[in-house]
Amino acid sequence: MTCKFRSEPILMRGRNLPTRAFFSVLVILTAGALLPGVLTYGQETGSSPAYTFTSYDYPGAIFTEAMGINTVGVVVGAYADASGVTHGFALLPTGKFERLDYPGAISTVLARINDSNQVVGSYVDSNNVSHGFMFVSPNKFTPIDYPGAAQTQAYGINKAQEIVGTWFDSGGNTSGFSLISGNFKDLVYPKSVSTVASDVNSSGEVSGSWGNTGPNEQAHGFLLTGKGTYTDVEYPGAVATLVLGVNDLNEVAGSYIDAANVTHGWAGSPAKKQYVTLDFPGSSSSSLGGLGNNGTFVGGYIGPDGRGYGYCALGGPAVTRVPDGIGEKAMAPPTKGRCPG
Repeated sequence: MTCKFRSEPILMRGRNLPTRAFFSVLVILTAGALLPGVLTYGQETGSSPAYTFTSYDYPGAIFTEAMGINTVGVVVGAYADASGVTHGFALLPTGKFERLDYPGAISTVLARINDSNQVVGSYVDSNNVSHGFMFVSPNKFTPIDYPGAAQTQAYGINKAQEIVGTWFDSGGNTSGFSLISGNFKDLVYPKSVSTVASDVNSSGEVSGSWGNTGPNEQAHGFLLTGKGTYTDVEYPGAVATLVLGVNDLNEVAGSYIDAANVTHGWAGSPAKKQYVTLDFPGSSSSSLGGLGNNGTFVGGYIGPDGRGYGYCALGGPAVTRVPDGIGEKAMAPPTKGRCPG
């Protein structure tokens, strides 16, 4: 059986997945005890230096997921409160959480933040319709709706304020888009039936995922150059791959499903054929959604208690090696960054 990631607009409160629905492969299973604050783990393989993992839990939340991080270490994401309502949050480098919801929305998700602290995300209105938006501090919200779309979600923004995301037609079919200076452009992977644009870097390189089996299912990743060239991206040996973020070094982060149907977070440099699995230690499922330019990666995982948490991975020399058909290489991100807290 082929495993796929499913893309659906955010429509419901509560335990309908409170994130960029096609992105996250994490599910709220049960409400358990809160983790006591911010937890940090080191993970080692052999004698190589480790990555450092930090777990985040929005106070009082039943689910937390980190989705984007900028160079100074501000993290954005989403959490579900005790009533099951989804809210956006920003996590400052000091470790302080700040809630951020679109005015009047019944559900808000923050997907990405650039180095100018401009944020993009999605919200659901009182009619259960999802819209994208951009936020500029202290209180400027700008809605984003693809022309003629039934639903719109915004996922990525670069320093030039180019925005990418996904729109759904009335039949649930999924296409990507880019938005530059008020002008929308449809992004469709060649011969695919479902395309999602997940992020964009400062040179205009777009990351995303595509599928050819259904109108809202993706099983393959891609990178798209500013000149319009698509390149397929697959994690070696994976059954299904998503590319959820790209930085200015053309490094990517995302998730993949292995042959045992387990979901893992991963990062890599596809042009160099370098890859590394970055699962939160002890998790049953992990997914990386965003990455900075300085060796920081953020995402979400399912803990031993069955609850969802956010996490940050800080790079040292990569220790996981996977065959890529040519040789064995590994992602070795720099160590200039820092995780909040």
